[in-house]
Amino acid sequence: MAKVNKKGDGRILKAYMVAYNAASFVGWAFVLAKTAMYVANNGTKLDGLFAEIGCPLIYVQTGAALEILHALVGIVRSSPLTVLLQVYSRLLLVWGTLYPFDYPEVRASYGFLLMVFAWSITECVRYSHYALSLLNIESPVLLYLRYTLFYVLYPAGVSGELLTMWAALPYAHAIRPSFKGFLILNMINYPPVLFKLYTHMIRQRRKILGGDSKPKAGTSANAVASGTPSKKKL
Repeated sequence: MAKVNKKGDGRILKAYMVAYNAASFVGWAFVLAKTAMYVANNGTKLDGLFAEIGCPLIYVQTGAALEILHALVGIVRSSPLTVLLQVYSRLLLVWGTLYPFDYPEVRASYGFLLMVFAWSITECVRYSHYALSLLNIESPVLLYLRYTLFYVLYPAGVSGELLTMWAALPYAHAIRPSFKGFLILNMINYPPVLFKLYTHMIRQRRKILGGDSKPKAGTSANAVASGTPSKKKL
């Protein structure tokens, strides 16, 4: 088979990353829309929420595991450790908490609702920002939201995650006490991880927005977004 030249490689990688980010945006937008419609129709009666969004939530979040690979092989400029910390905790929530424990205390809790709203809003902004950046379409609004909403959404998401995991502890203990201990260890690890991710985003915001309420003049989202392909690959 003939080798693809570097320029061809770059085009393929760019097309792949556009498709990945666009598909991820669509998935999270679907979860967000379904969640909002459910709450609008049912209020705080959350018994049927997981049945509405459980499968798409698990699928779209599991797809984010590819981002670890993207960072490891250098397709994007993100730190592999930072990406791992972000993705691992969420995979633990969907596969280690929500999937195995079909109990209203876990799947129909306010913590679950808070977590889903925080995740889906964050990811809709993030993936749409990255996809447009790859297409050389700059959106100052998305850029600002990407590096500002985290002030509220990160603590909200972590609070929802901890509440959901806490609700699962008795059921984890019933399966195996060591499983409960594993979840507790992960909960204890949340504060330092949140501090690392939060301060990382604050540094990114200062770098990209310059600490002002508006993006720096001439700042290109494509040049600074950590989720866009690395120039050395493109």
